[in-house]
Amino acid sequence: MLVWLLNISNKLNNLNLKFILAISLMILSNCFEYEETIHFKKGFSGFVEVVYQVPVNPKTEKSFIKHLPISQEDIESRLNKGFFNKNFKIKDYSVELIEKNPDDGNNLYIKKAKVSFKYEFTEPSHLDGVLIGQSFIKKKNNSIYVKREFKSILKALDQNSSAGEKKIYAETQRLLGDGSIQFKVYFPISSECRSSKGEVNLGSLNYRFPLLDTVEKPGIKTWDYQITIF
Repeated sequence: MLVWLLNISNKLNNLNLKFILAISLMILSNCFEYEETIHFKKGFSGFVEVVYQVPVNPKTEKSFIKHLPISQEDIESRLNKGFFNKNFKIKDYSVELIEKNPDDGNNLYIKKAKVSFKYEFTEPSHLDGVLIGQSFIKKKNNSIYVKREFKSILKALDQNSSAGEKKIYAETQRLLGDGSIQFKVYFPISSECRSSKGEVNLGSLNYRFPLLDTVEKPGIKTWDYQITIF
Protein backbone atom coordinates (compact mmCIF):
# COMPACT_ATOMS: atom_id res chain seq x y z
CA MET A 1 0.00 0.00 0.00
CA LEU A 2 2.62 2.49 1.01
CA VAL A 3 5.52 2.69 -1.34
CA TRP A 4 7.49 4.42 1.41
CA LEU A 5 7.06 1.52 3.82
CA LEU A 6 8.62 -0.68 1.20
CA ASN A 7 12.14 0.21 2.33
CA ILE A 8 11.59 -1.51 5.69
CA SER A 9 8.95 -4.08 4.92
CA ASN A 10 11.33 -6.54 3.25
CA LYS A 11 13.05 -6.86 6.61
CA LEU A 12 9.89 -8.09 8.34
CA ASN A 13 10.61 -11.72 9.13
CA ASN A 14 8.36 -11.93 12.16
CA LEU A 15 4.65 -12.63 11.93
CA ASN A 16 3.75 -10.06 14.59
CA LEU A 17 5.43 -7.29 12.60
CA LYS A 18 3.71 -8.48 9.45
CA PHE A 19 0.43 -8.39 11.32
CA ILE A 20 1.09 -4.77 12.31
CA LEU A 21 1.76 -3.94 8.66
CA ALA A 22 -1.45 -5.64 7.57
CA ILE A 23 -3.45 -3.70 10.18
CA SER A 24 -1.84 -0.48 8.90
CA LEU A 25 -2.96 -1.40 5.41
CA MET A 26 -6.52 -1.85 6.61
CA ILE A 27 -6.47 1.58 8.23
CA LEU A 28 -5.00 3.29 5.18
CA SER A 29 -6.59 1.28 2.37
CA ASN A 30 -9.09 3.96 1.30
CA CYS A 31 -7.27 6.95 2.81
CA PHE A 32 -4.34 7.19 0.43
CA GLU A 33 -4.11 8.87 -2.96
CA TYR A 34 -1.05 10.23 -4.76
CA GLU A 35 -0.53 12.01 -8.06
CA GLU A 36 2.80 13.37 -9.28
CA THR A 37 3.24 15.49 -12.41
CA ILE A 38 6.65 16.52 -13.74
CA HIS A 39 6.84 19.34 -16.30
CA PHE A 40 10.12 19.40 -18.26
CA LYS A 41 11.00 22.52 -20.25
CA LYS A 42 13.69 22.88 -22.89
CA GLY A 43 17.03 22.40 -21.18
CA PHE A 44 15.26 20.10 -18.71
CA SER A 45 14.53 22.62 -16.02
CA GLY A 46 10.92 22.59 -14.90
CA PHE A 47 8.60 22.02 -11.98
CA VAL A 48 6.81 19.24 -10.14
CA GLU A 49 3.18 19.28 -9.05
CA VAL A 50 2.14 16.94 -6.25
CA VAL A 51 -1.28 16.12 -4.86
CA TYR A 52 -1.85 13.51 -2.19
CA GLN A 53 -4.38 12.43 0.38
CA VAL A 54 -3.08 10.87 3.59
CA PRO A 55 -4.48 9.70 6.93
CA VAL A 56 -3.91 12.04 9.87
CA ASN A 57 -2.93 11.07 13.40
CA PRO A 58 -5.77 12.54 15.54
CA LYS A 59 -3.40 13.18 18.46
CA THR A 60 -0.51 14.90 16.68
CA GLU A 61 -2.39 16.23 13.64
CA LYS A 62 0.48 14.91 11.51
CA SER A 63 0.46 12.50 8.60
CA PHE A 64 0.61 8.78 9.39
CA ILE A 65 2.95 8.50 6.39
CA LYS A 66 6.23 10.09 7.39
CA HIS A 67 7.38 10.52 3.81
CA LEU A 68 4.25 12.53 2.98
CA PRO A 69 3.97 15.32 5.57
CA ILE A 70 1.15 17.84 5.81
CA SER A 71 2.60 21.22 6.85
CA GLN A 72 4.52 23.46 4.44
CA GLU A 73 7.52 23.52 6.77
CA ASP A 74 7.66 19.72 7.02
CA ILE A 75 7.27 19.30 3.25
CA GLU A 76 10.18 21.66 2.53
CA SER A 77 12.27 19.94 5.20
CA ARG A 78 11.68 16.57 3.52
CA LEU A 79 12.46 17.88 0.03
CA ASN A 80 15.72 19.43 1.19
CA LYS A 81 16.84 16.50 3.30
CA GLY A 82 19.99 14.70 2.24
CA PHE A 83 23.68 15.17 1.63
CA PHE A 84 23.21 18.11 -0.72
CA ASN A 85 20.86 20.90 0.32
CA LYS A 86 18.61 21.45 -2.69
CA ASN A 87 16.95 24.58 -1.25
CA PHE A 88 13.49 23.80 -2.66
CA LYS A 89 10.72 26.26 -1.83
CA ILE A 90 7.21 25.02 -2.43
CA LYS A 91 4.55 27.14 -4.11
CA ASP A 92 0.77 27.05 -4.40
CA TYR A 93 0.58 25.08 -1.17
CA SER A 94 -2.84 24.09 0.11
CA VAL A 95 -4.21 21.61 2.64
CA GLU A 96 -7.75 20.48 3.28
CA LEU A 97 -8.69 18.39 6.33
CA ILE A 98 -11.40 15.83 5.69
CA GLU A 99 -13.34 14.20 8.50
CA LYS A 100 -14.38 10.69 7.60
CA ASN A 101 -17.96 9.64 8.30
CA PRO A 102 -17.85 7.62 11.57
CA ASP A 103 -20.88 5.64 10.37
CA ASP A 104 -18.90 4.20 7.49
CA GLY A 105 -18.45 0.59 8.52
CA ASN A 106 -16.03 -0.36 5.75
CA ASN A 107 -12.93 1.11 7.37
CA LEU A 108 -11.73 2.48 10.69
CA TYR A 109 -12.71 6.06 11.46
CA ILE A 110 -9.84 8.38 10.63
CA LYS A 111 -9.20 11.98 9.60
CA LYS A 112 -7.59 12.64 6.23
CA ALA A 113 -5.71 15.57 4.70
CA LYS A 114 -5.55 16.49 1.04
CA VAL A 115 -2.28 18.28 0.30
CA SER A 116 -1.17 19.97 -2.92
CA PHE A 117 1.90 22.01 -3.87
CA LYS A 118 4.54 22.48 -6.54
CA TYR A 119 8.27 23.15 -6.62
CA GLU A 120 10.69 24.19 -9.35
CA PHE A 121 14.03 22.67 -10.35
CA THR A 122 16.82 24.00 -12.56
CA GLU A 123 18.54 20.65 -13.16
CA PRO A 124 16.77 17.26 -13.41
CA SER A 125 19.47 15.72 -11.16
CA HIS A 126 18.07 17.86 -8.33
CA LEU A 127 15.12 15.45 -8.26
CA ASP A 128 17.33 12.51 -7.22
CA GLY A 129 16.33 11.48 -3.71
CA VAL A 130 13.27 13.74 -3.77
CA LEU A 131 10.73 11.79 -5.81
CA ILE A 132 8.97 8.85 -4.18
CA GLY A 133 10.62 5.46 -4.29
CA GLN A 134 14.18 5.56 -5.60
CA SER A 135 14.99 7.81 -8.56
CA PHE A 136 18.11 8.05 -10.70
CA ILE A 137 18.30 10.80 -13.32
CA LYS A 138 21.10 11.37 -15.82
CA LYS A 139 21.32 14.19 -18.33
CA LYS A 140 23.47 13.87 -21.45
CA ASN A 141 23.45 16.47 -24.23
CA ASN A 142 19.81 16.89 -25.26
CA SER A 143 18.53 13.76 -23.50
CA ILE A 144 17.65 12.67 -20.00
CA TYR A 145 17.44 9.12 -18.67
CA VAL A 146 15.16 8.50 -15.72
CA LYS A 147 14.98 5.33 -13.63
CA ARG A 148 12.38 4.88 -10.88
CA GLU A 149 12.38 1.94 -8.49
CA PHE A 150 9.67 0.74 -6.11
CA LYS A 151 10.15 -2.07 -3.61
CA SER A 152 7.66 -4.68 -2.46
CA ILE A 153 5.61 -4.38 0.71
CA LEU A 154 5.83 -8.02 1.79
CA LYS A 155 8.20 -10.88 1.14
CA ALA A 156 6.94 -13.44 -1.34
CA LEU A 157 5.34 -16.50 0.21
CA ASP A 158 7.07 -19.85 -0.06
CA GLN A 159 6.32 -23.43 0.91
CA ASN A 160 7.44 -22.73 4.48
CA SER A 161 5.03 -19.83 4.97
CA SER A 162 2.61 -20.30 7.84
CA ALA A 163 -1.17 -20.27 7.53
CA GLY A 164 -1.18 -16.90 9.32
CA GLU A 165 1.26 -15.38 6.85
CA LYS A 166 -0.80 -16.66 3.93
CA LYS A 167 -3.95 -15.17 5.44
CA ILE A 168 -2.29 -11.76 5.91
CA TYR A 169 -0.93 -11.90 2.37
CA ALA A 170 -4.39 -12.61 0.93
CA GLU A 171 -5.99 -9.84 3.01
CA THR A 172 -3.35 -7.35 1.87
CA GLN A 173 -4.09 -8.20 -1.76
CA ARG A 174 -7.81 -7.67 -1.18
CA LEU A 175 -7.30 -4.31 0.52
CA LEU A 176 -5.06 -2.92 -2.19
CA GLY A 177 -7.62 -3.81 -4.83
CA ASP A 178 -7.53 -1.38 -7.74
CA GLY A 179 -5.50 1.26 -5.89
CA SER A 180 -2.74 2.98 -7.80
CA ILE A 181 -0.32 5.90 -7.90
CA GLN A 182 -0.62 8.22 -10.88
CA PHE A 183 2.49 9.57 -12.57
CA LYS A 184 2.43 12.15 -15.37
CA VAL A 185 5.33 13.66 -17.29
CA TYR A 186 5.02 16.58 -19.71
CA PHE A 187 7.74 17.74 -22.10
CA PRO A 188 8.09 19.92 -25.25
CA ILE A 189 6.15 18.43 -28.16
CA SER A 190 9.30 18.61 -30.30
CA SER A 191 10.68 15.69 -28.28
CA GLU A 192 10.93 11.93 -28.47
CA CYS A 193 10.00 9.84 -25.44
CA ARG A 194 10.55 6.14 -24.87
CA SER A 195 9.22 4.44 -21.76
CA SER A 196 9.32 0.90 -20.42
CA LYS A 197 5.81 1.36 -19.01
CA GLY A 198 2.83 3.61 -19.35
CA GLU A 199 1.35 5.45 -22.32
CA VAL A 200 3.38 7.87 -24.42
CA ASN A 201 1.57 10.63 -26.32
CA LEU A 202 2.65 13.82 -28.03
CA GLY A 203 4.32 15.82 -25.28
CA SER A 204 3.20 13.58 -22.42
CA LEU A 205 3.79 10.29 -20.62
CA ASN A 206 1.28 8.70 -18.26
CA TYR A 207 1.92 5.75 -15.99
CA ARG A 208 -0.41 4.24 -13.41
CA PHE A 209 1.52 2.21 -10.86
CA PRO A 210 -0.80 -0.48 -9.41
CA LEU A 211 -0.37 -0.81 -5.65
CA LEU A 212 -1.19 -4.49 -5.93
CA ASP A 213 2.12 -4.96 -7.77
CA THR A 214 3.91 -4.24 -4.50
CA VAL A 215 2.51 -7.50 -3.14
CA GLU A 216 1.86 -9.80 -6.08
CA LYS A 217 5.23 -9.23 -7.74
CA PRO A 218 8.13 -9.63 -5.30
CA GLY A 219 11.32 -7.63 -5.67
CA ILE A 220 11.97 -4.20 -7.11
CA LYS A 221 9.61 -2.78 -9.71
CA THR A 222 11.45 -0.59 -12.22
CA TRP A 223 10.18 2.11 -14.54
CA ASP A 224 12.59 3.67 -17.06
CA TYR A 225 12.07 6.42 -19.58
CA GLN A 226 14.15 8.60 -21.85
CA ILE A 227 13.30 12.01 -23.28
CA THR A 228 15.24 13.59 -26.16
CA ILE A 229 14.52 17.19 -27.13
CA PHE A 230 15.24 18.12 -30.74
